[in-house]
Amino acid sequence: MIQLFFRVEGNEHIGLGHLMRCFALSQAARHAHIDVVFICNQASKKFLLSRHQWQGQIVVINDSRWNDTIAVDAVNERNNRDIDFIAKCMLEFSSKESPKNRQMLVLDGYQFDHSYQNLLFKSKILFAYLDDINTFLQNNKNHKADIIINGAGAAKQLGYEKNAPNSIQCLGPQYLLLRPEFMNLPLIPIAERHALLICFGGADAQNHTVKMLSALSQLKFQHPVTVVTGAAYKGQKNLMECIQDGWLAYENVRQQISMPIQYIHDAQDMSDIMLHSRLSVSAAGGTQFELMRCYTPSFLVVVADNQMPAALQSSQEGWCSASDWRHKPDYIGLAKQIIVEYDDTDSLIDKQQKAYKCLQLDVHSGANNVLDVFKDLINSRC
Repeated sequence: MIQLFFRVEGNEHIGLGHLMRCFALSQAARHAHIDVVFICNQASKKFLLSRHQWQGQIVVINDSRWNDTIAVDAVNERNNRDIDFIAKCMLEFSSKESPKNRQMLVLDGYQFDHSYQNLLFKSKILFAYLDDINTFLQNNKNHKADIIINGAGAAKQLGYEKNAPNSIQCLGPQYLLLRPEFMNLPLIPIAERHALLICFGGADAQNHTVKMLSALSQLKFQHPVTVVTGAAYKGQKNLMECIQDGWLAYENVRQQISMPIQYIHDAQDMSDIMLHSRLSVSAAGGTQFELMRCYTPSFLVVVADNQMPAALQSSQEGWCSASDWRHKPDYIGLAKQIIVEYDDTDSLIDKQQKAYKCLQLDVHSGANNVLDVFKDLINSRC
């Protein structure tokens, strides 16, 4: 029997994207009767246990020093301590049915940099690395992972062939990790969709949500809006109070809310929400692949470097538009685009059809394809 271990975190600083795609892979693993163990901090454990579909085991690790600025030798000490903990955990979970050579670690997060992975490689632990942008190539570093996974359409243009010559490369949409709720979905026509969806990810540390709502209200947008904030969002109480009060603040100016708002925090049924949204404004993380699977025309907002390649690819496919907010957000500019696009039924239908054409490529079995690669590698090592 195979065992999968996940070393990953999610919080208000880095968002929940890394944690969510590991969760998607773990769901497929559990369906295939593969044991799953997450190694994460207490906050990540709390989030996982809140998922209705959660199955697996969780081991809490102390990551209190990950956000500290420390010297290089202290970094190596911290990394070694982290990897020693992982190795001990894997040993404790090993058994006659799942010996050490039938175990694999899945690593997801940019804090697990080249020096971390080099130490992990030396420890002889078999591991896969979930990636987005191949920052190792920019830093002239070679990947040490046994398997590299990047399910974005732009993955094959990121140069992994240059700096991952010894890694099995799982690149492109056939390895896209989607949760089961985003599979086998109907194509709901634009005419039957009746809301603007605003979702700036699991954390929205810059509070784009409130500022976007304020800009729309300033321009008197009047259509229904569904606002979804993630579990790591810290402004829930304030946003609820603003909606109840009927006023929002934009650039230190109080703005009366102009549209009906449905507010959902930590939604567990995102596929249903996306399927019934006429148009979406979303951070350009993993959510973009879910929106495409729901055939929902979208404005993708890039707020981090690792989001740019996939967002550009999605924009070129024609079902969405991408805006670069890494340096300066433009709330009013985007609000103006939303107002025009929301009422342009022909444009929305065209974008929806382009999303549908994109999904003629089979992405439904991405997690299963990844698991097949895991099984083949493990069997070759036994």
